[in-house]
Amino acid sequence: MTTIDTVLSFVISYVAGIVPTDWLCNHKSMKEKLELCFKRAVYKWTNNPDTQNAVGEQMGKYLPQLKDFIAHKPVGRHPRENDLLRLWAEEIQNDTECNQFFLEYEHQIMALKLEEGCITAKEILENTNNIIAQIEQLSNRGITQCVKYWEQWAWGPDIKLNTNILLAGREKEKEKVIEACNEPSCLYVEAASVKEAIAFVVASIISESDVLAERTVVAMNKEAYKDIVENSNGMVFVTDIQEDAHYIVSRSHTVILCICPSDKKNEACTIHLPMLNRESFIGSLVESGINEAKARSLATDSARDISVLRSLLEFTDEAPIWQTTENIRLIIPALLLGEWNEEWQNDKELVKLMTEKDYDDYIEEITPLLIVDECPLIRIDKIWKIKSPFDLLKQLVDYVTSSHLKRFAEVVDWVLQDDDPDAEDKMNENEFRWWQNKQYFSGHIKEGVFQSLTLLSIVPCHIHNNANWVDNFIENKFKSFDLKRYLTHRHNLQWLVEASPSSFIKFIQDDIKNGSPLLNQIMDVKHKDFSFGGEIYYTDLLFALEALAWDKQYLFDTTDILMHLCFYPNDSNYGNKPINTLLSIYRFGLPQTYASFETRLGILKSCVKRHPKIVSALCILLLNGLSENTFMQNPHFRWRMRERIESPNCIPCIPTANVVAIGQLLLSTSEFSIEDIKEIINLSFNIYLRDCRIMFLNAINKQKDKIKGNEEITKCIREKINWHLLYQEADWALSKEEIEPFEKLLNEIESDDIIVRNKYLFESFLINESDLKDYDKDIAERDKETRETRAQIVRQIIEEKGLNAVWAFAETVKYKEGVANAIFDLYGANMYSEIYKNYCSENLSKTFVGKYFSSIYYTQDESVYMSMIDELALISQNHIAIILYAPEYRKTLANLAGELDTNIEEEYWKNVSIMSFPETEYGNVIWKLCSVGRYADVLHIIRTTNNENIISSDTKIHILCEMIKNGAWDILRKCKYEISEILKVISLPKDNPQKSLLLQMEFVMYDSLQQHMNAQEIHIVQEINKEPSLLLEIYALVFKADDGFEEKCPQDNNQTEIKMTMAQLAYSFIHNYNEVPCSDSAGNVDENALFKYFDKLEKLAKQCHRTNILPLIIGRILGNFSETGDYPSEMLCRFVEHFNDDRVDTEIRCALYNRRGMTSRSPFEGGTIERNHIQTFMKYRDKARYRSSPRLTHIFECLIKEYQQMAEKEDNEAKFLDITN
Repeated sequence: MTTIDTVLSFVISYVAGIVPTDWLCNHKSMKEKLELCFKRAVYKWTNNPDTQNAVGEQMGKYLPQLKDFIAHKPVGRHPRENDLLRLWAEEIQNDTECNQFFLEYEHQIMALKLEEGCITAKEILENTNNIIAQIEQLSNRGITQCVKYWEQWAWGPDIKLNTNILLAGREKEKEKVIEACNEPSCLYVEAASVKEAIAFVVASIISESDVLAERTVVAMNKEAYKDIVENSNGMVFVTDIQEDAHYIVSRSHTVILCICPSDKKNEACTIHLPMLNRESFIGSLVESGINEAKARSLATDSARDISVLRSLLEFTDEAPIWQTTENIRLIIPALLLGEWNEEWQNDKELVKLMTEKDYDDYIEEITPLLIVDECPLIRIDKIWKIKSPFDLLKQLVDYVTSSHLKRFAEVVDWVLQDDDPDAEDKMNENEFRWWQNKQYFSGHIKEGVFQSLTLLSIVPCHIHNNANWVDNFIENKFKSFDLKRYLTHRHNLQWLVEASPSSFIKFIQDDIKNGSPLLNQIMDVKHKDFSFGGEIYYTDLLFALEALAWDKQYLFDTTDILMHLCFYPNDSNYGNKPINTLLSIYRFGLPQTYASFETRLGILKSCVKRHPKIVSALCILLLNGLSENTFMQNPHFRWRMRERIESPNCIPCIPTANVVAIGQLLLSTSEFSIEDIKEIINLSFNIYLRDCRIMFLNAINKQKDKIKGNEEITKCIREKINWHLLYQEADWALSKEEIEPFEKLLNEIESDDIIVRNKYLFESFLINESDLKDYDKDIAERDKETRETRAQIVRQIIEEKGLNAVWAFAETVKYKEGVANAIFDLYGANMYSEIYKNYCSENLSKTFVGKYFSSIYYTQDESVYMSMIDELALISQNHIAIILYAPEYRKTLANLAGELDTNIEEEYWKNVSIMSFPETEYGNVIWKLCSVGRYADVLHIIRTTNNENIISSDTKIHILCEMIKNGAWDILRKCKYEISEILKVISLPKDNPQKSLLLQMEFVMYDSLQQHMNAQEIHIVQEINKEPSLLLEIYALVFKADDGFEEKCPQDNNQTEIKMTMAQLAYSFIHNYNEVPCSDSAGNVDENALFKYFDKLEKLAKQCHRTNILPLIIGRILGNFSETGDYPSEMLCRFVEHFNDDRVDTEIRCALYNRRGMTSRSPFEGGTIERNHIQTFMKYRDKARYRSSPRLTHIFECLIKEYQQMAEKEDNEAKFLDITN
């Protein structure tokens, strides 16, 4: 007897509970070792984490199940427990300490007696050995061991697929396969092909457990299958042979039948494999050694169909069974069309043209192909599509005849001539509009046809030269491309370009030679009322050029075209611009072309003669881009050069010589304009351009005479120096030694004029010099240093050029207050008369004068300041207002302004700063500000003053009414928050004119007020909820009177415009009014009050001749009932049945539908949102039925039906997107 026999016998005895306890007591660590070995065995027995945790971590709880298994040995038992016992024994055997135990107790173990009928070690080992022998014996007769089958299936040219390629997104299906393996059973697995189903089952099993894989075979030969069934026990058979499946199960085996959609099956025990998960599919390919970009391309081209993937990867598989001569003849027209939508009649006409058959006859012939093994065609709702046009054309290209091409050319002609008649109007339309689709063919068939045109030019054919045919065809078609045709087909332009790059380049070059009639229109940025930063129509053109640029043979022409496009003015805020495209193509890191740097440099040099400015600008962008660490990838052709597509794992090191070469090219193309020099200076400070710095500085030094005293350049250098000195510890900052050449250059080119030289010191509140930018200093200390420096500069100016030069200097600097402070610091109040005279002579600005006199006021006694005003008034009283408002609001100065000329008082209140003032003066200040139209300041004061005793509600109402009367609507809209805060604390006045004005304001501003107020806080809503006449009046602004009653028409255009504006406001109000009248703040509705409300509404509607819209109003109100836990309430049911009106029901349904609003979902989510709504409406329907409301029940049934249709539509769109993207 072997050691494994002994160990396995011990394991069985241990499970049975007949091992003496003193054996284990003498070896205290043995029990722990047994548990550890058991855990290891479980982890080999299954890869399922749940089972591993449930069994391996709790050996004590699982042993009773094993004991029961050992003791009973039922007929037809499954051998998985055998496997676990064997694995446990193997783990114990491999443990050194356990081996010592068995040497000591070997004879005692063999002497242990199990009860009669218990399983023995010999039976377990014989069972395992018999299985292995049987499989080996039948391996040449169509019986393949599971692991071996996987090895044969997974290996391809230079690649081995892993199991995840079949399991991605199929975890539940895998679990069902493993469950079937745990006991004798029969399971059907349906996939797109039998081969995929078999491979999936095999992948599921070998990824689950090695020991389960040992008992699994793939059976493809009937005779061999019958032999192994009769001579083995507890096997798992993966097969496509359906005969005798239930007999085989009765022999204690598991049968997994692999089928395709056309095979016979038992739905009760069939699992249908879903489409493979996109990201997991891609991840599996990456794990197999395929670059991510190539993996994504394969996922798209294969539609994640395993059979197609294997064909694309050039696995050696047999031809699909559907590929008969007749089927190939049927499929070629569909292949050339690519896809079509049979909801479009004209799509069907093109199918008829291509097949030379009636559409229904063709569909009848081709429909059976949808369910055959490895079918290349799919149908999603009304859309027919070839799964993988690239792969299928590779297989069938030699079957495409000249007759096919002739009919296909006619199809392409029809598609190209299907111009959008509104294309140019859409381009030039300034306002947002909904446009009707007036084209004859669907977007599906257009894309399919253009894709096929591309594939014909790429997939080699041994019989015809399809590439030449496509080139000649497209070159001819481009001749008819005008603006309308470009706009119509611009989203498919990429296919035409990929199909014939040379034809496209010739087409663009010809347009340029002829004065660019097409490009001039395409490149024109359209600024529209509804757009942000303009609308552009050249994006698809750029995408096409970006795709072309990958191929070095087209790079020169592409570059030349892009540089031509750079001359078009472009003020849009889109990143899609020709210069940015050039930057992405030529950048140092990850250039978006396969051309080498030497080739790229040569092309740029050859473009200098024609486009020197563009080359220069591009060089600057390239050099600046060295610090970029985020890169966007340009579009790539779908199939052309597909073998070169890859995702970079890192950014290669950039040779210094390459950077220097571009720097030299920049200097050779620069005109050394002021802007050019500034750009070169900025580049010189770039930490990544150390090797170019001396070259750049030498070039600038040669221009010293030209740039001497230029403020823009000195400012540029100074700011850069200060910035780098300020952040010396930063990685990007130049050291002080590296900055020295720039300081020397700055000293040499600064102006000799003291005014020009020092203007920069008066740029802002504080001096931006690096030695003053010490953030550890207190702000007051920094302000003190700034004022001292500026006073010193002003003193020098006065000494060199006199006082008048200072007045002129003050008008040239940005921060005029800085000069005023300097004058005050030097002379105090002694210059007031001189400054006032210069102000009166318009030599000084209000900013300068205001700051100077403000400084005087806050350093002098007010009486002194008043005396000064009297003195200055003698010089000129007409200009005295500035002296009064120079300080912020002061009552004394305000009163004085009131005593002077009216114009002075008006100027005072228009300009005075209102920061703070005593509560007793609020009233006077507010009304004075109102008198000069400073309503925004007034509203701010009111909002920040919550004390009713200071500003009463009457005052607030009066101010709002005055604003409305004076037409201050722009201010009202801008200050919507302030208005809403005021409205919250006031009640509607009893005075009807004021009440009417406030309601008018809320009506006009309703949309804005809703952002800051609850509906119950808005007075117009409160009034409508009490009084139906106001609601009816608003509806009457939108809807016409009843038939037979004519309304007075507007007399002129002005009245017409007013009426249209009111109608638009009313429509917006109705759309946003979601209240139920007669409700309290908690939303509880008074049923009796609402009945009376409706009665009054009906009477008013008759009086106003608006009975035609009464059901609409009632339906909207009933539709606004809140969907609380009791919805639909018995009250709502009673109202709906009371009105008994289809039009009311329709409005309720619309209100419920609109309440769901717009949806946002992931692209592949499908109709999840709609199905959630269906569940809600089903619950409502059942409640309505129980509450005896057949009308409300019908409403919900209609909604359920609508949402079911929408859910199906979303599912189909998601499925289509999932396959095609």
